[in-house]
Amino acid sequence: MSKVKLIKAAPSISFLFFLCLVASQPLYADRVDNLYSLQTLVPDTSDRTRAKTANQLLQRLLVRVSGTEAVLEKMPPDDFQKAREEGQDAEPYASYREHEHYELWRELSNAQRWVSQYSYQSTQELIENEAGEQVRAHQLELDFDPSAINNLLQRMQAPVWDASRPKTLFFIALQGRQGRYLVTPESNESLSELLVDLAEERGIPMLLPASEEQLPSSLLSDIWGGFSREILAASQTYQPDAVAIGRIYPSSGTWAVNWQLFTGLDRVASRTNAGTLGEALTTGVNFVAESLSERYASSPDQGAGVYHLAITNIRQIRHFAQLMDYLGGLSLTNSVELVRVQDDQLLLKVDLRGGMNQLRANLSLDGRLTEASFYSLQQSGDQNFGLQPQQLDQDLGTSSEEPSLFRQVDAWFEWQAN
Repeated sequence: MSKVKLIKAAPSISFLFFLCLVASQPLYADRVDNLYSLQTLVPDTSDRTRAKTANQLLQRLLVRVSGTEAVLEKMPPDDFQKAREEGQDAEPYASYREHEHYELWRELSNAQRWVSQYSYQSTQELIENEAGEQVRAHQLELDFDPSAINNLLQRMQAPVWDASRPKTLFFIALQGRQGRYLVTPESNESLSELLVDLAEERGIPMLLPASEEQLPSSLLSDIWGGFSREILAASQTYQPDAVAIGRIYPSSGTWAVNWQLFTGLDRVASRTNAGTLGEALTTGVNFVAESLSERYASSPDQGAGVYHLAITNIRQIRHFAQLMDYLGGLSLTNSVELVRVQDDQLLLKVDLRGGMNQLRANLSLDGRLTEASFYSLQQSGDQNFGLQPQQLDQDLGTSSEEPSLFRQVDAWFEWQAN
């Protein structure tokens, strides 16, 4: 399969149009259920098989939680485990012991240390065991510890992507033997089911039109002609956070595959070739996952550090509690500390695993914190919201005596209280 080439596209009228559409409506990011749980079929319920399977599933899990296949480059070499089993003095194990990542590789070779629980379920499916015999398979489900996996990824200097992820709508135009059509459960059930499975594997909340009848009659020709403005306008019925547009057609014995992803932050594109339709869809889902992870996952090489945030509209103690729970629950944050209170405004010191751009991207998904201007927040502090500043200060153990509280902050946000 050809290597995917990412093409950074300059802002266009269509992209700006999408930004306006996104800004004019609430966003509905989905929280991925069971992000840290994986299932697979196994031939038996032995400890040995479970340990081997856990190592395999750990790699899939790290890709899903980090959002990028690049994390696999940090895994131990293929013969590391075999070398360990051969003995301390065997080659190449002796040389591995001198490697800077030796201790981490040892841990990664025993994935069961990160499994919090497991279960088996009998199935009627057949699977081949090590002896080459066909036996009835068991479905093994492994639940990995979220905190431990996140800490592991941080040690690997890999991104960590929160379970709250952009809801992505897939519009895919396919030119096959029966002509051109949109891939929907009605037009092609098998490809639609494959898309769902691929999106679940990468932890992408996916939307797919049920049928072409739900869409404008011109949408297929708009996709084929590259009329992004019309396509994005049609997408708003589904209220997505991102829109993936695919165009797949035969080319010299392979499938030519063109993808565009509109994120509301920017637009990126990918062109490649695939040997099968399954590979073509896989390239698309992987392209979407990698692109979204780059924008939303916390990454230590993208401005990690301590930032000061000014938050307004904190009128009651419960608002403060909700805000701290919300920010503290983001995988992007290491810690959140209250510095001072002034009127309905707070000054927070936030230690981020990524930069401010990643924080803004994540906050935009659910709209609980919306960025506001310095001027508007200055004005809000002069209003009487029914909660005396002294009351809030006393309850939070802070002081609002300094008028220069918010002169130097990295960003201003307004809390959207429930």
